[in-house]
Amino acid sequence: NLSETMPKPELSLLMPGIRPERWKDVFESIHEGTKKSFELIIVSPYPLPEELTKYKNIKHVTDWGNPVRASAIGSMLFEADIIYPTLSDDAIVIKDSLDNSISELLEMGDGIKNTVLCKYSEDAGGKSTNYQPDDYYKIVNAYPANPKFVPADWIIFNSNLWYREYFDYLGGWDTIFQTCPFSHADLAIRAQRDGIKTKISNFPIAQLDHMPGMTGDHAPIHIGHTTRDEPLFAQKYNQPLDNFPIVIDKYKWKESDNIWDLRFK
Repeated sequence: NLSETMPKPELSLLMPGIRPERWKDVFESIHEGTKKSFELIIVSPYPLPEELTKYKNIKHVTDWGNPVRASAIGSMLFEADIIYPTLSDDAIVIKDSLDNSISELLEMGDGIKNTVLCKYSEDAGGKSTNYQPDDYYKIVNAYPANPKFVPADWIIFNSNLWYREYFDYLGGWDTIFQTCPFSHADLAIRAQRDGIKTKISNFPIAQLDHMPGMTGDHAPIHIGHTTRDEPLFAQKYNQPLDNFPIVIDKYKWKESDNIWDLRFK
């Protein structure tokens, strides 16, 4: 169910989604965040709301798999040279934030091995302006990675602008993980092993809603995060990094289940 073709956009955004009632607000907020032409790629088990079907810059793909698989499938459709592949469907993009952060990315100089991490806030209702401090984004602070092997200044890439060419070169997210946070951190480690240049943006990008633990529709994410992905990540990153490849097969998602058992079985 892809939309009609359109001229190559200047920015591609990817959003795995399960909350179609929120997609219109997210889409409209992107228009506030950038004056550039953009495409929004939505991967979801649920259909595109009728009110969004008229927009040629929305691509919709149906998939019932886990969030990392959905993200990997969506990443096959990027057309722009600059991508923001981690948009959440409970996010409201802040005015001019995308354009400001893209300017920061361009100011980092030539080459595709550059990325900008964009801060965000999370709270029930999605209205907070208390954006996460820099230390929040340090991998060893956020996840069970052994600081003996993962440098203390390496950051998670859970809200980043990338050059599509380099993102594709790395192979994107590893679908051995089912929930996004650990797949983002894994990709961040691989990229930083490869020497990517990083910057934390001066411009917060979005305000997010927050449903902790087992509340709302968050239970499958919480279970997958804590019982499946966290032990796997801890095992992997409690040993030398050169035991693992930097570049992976971007079609690895085809090995994952078509239906995510934690939410749909």
